[in-house]
Amino acid sequence: MKGRVHDQTEQRNRAAMFVANHCSWMDIPFVGITVGWRNYKLISKAELGKVPILGKAIIVGGHVMVDRTSRRSQIMTLKSGMQWLKDGIHLCAFPEGTRSRDGRLLPFKNGAFKMAHKVEAPIVPISIVASGKAHPSTWMFPRMMCRGVCKVVIHEPVESKGRTEKELGDLVRKAIIDGLPENQHPFDDE
Repeated sequence: MKGRVHDQTEQRNRAAMFVANHCSWMDIPFVGITVGWRNYKLISKAELGKVPILGKAIIVGGHVMVDRTSRRSQIMTLKSGMQWLKDGIHLCAFPEGTRSRDGRLLPFKNGAFKMAHKVEAPIVPISIVASGKAHPSTWMFPRMMCRGVCKVVIHEPVESKGRTEKELGDLVRKAIIDGLPENQHPFDDE
């Protein structure tokens, strides 16, 4: 891993929103290791609650789950996420909303940026490189042990205060793209 997470966020003694690109099931443990396996909640789609083992872990861990088809669920998720941040709990999100099938960065949804903006929490961009090679999106379980394939790049936090949600999204997206190799860049940056 490149970068340091806890220096910036813990110095200010406040929670942060960690935002990463998403290509593989392995991105979840990569983000967990990056944040430190404690003091965080993952924002995930409600459908993951049905996945054996993972779904149970998300539910038992009290992580934030959103039903993307329900406006009410989206509002409740926004409120819940904002409260976790106010209570000093880090949030982790994959703003693409799903895993990229080809490894290229997809357009972002704005929920994570909206939460951070409303409570003025910093956003820590994370670029995850080549996780789709170690564990393709079509695989349920990891392939054989791979070494030196994946890289996690932790970028400087982006402050929410004084910025719009769109500015936050644009700055975070640029940081994530800057940490990715050319073959993971979006074809056309929306």
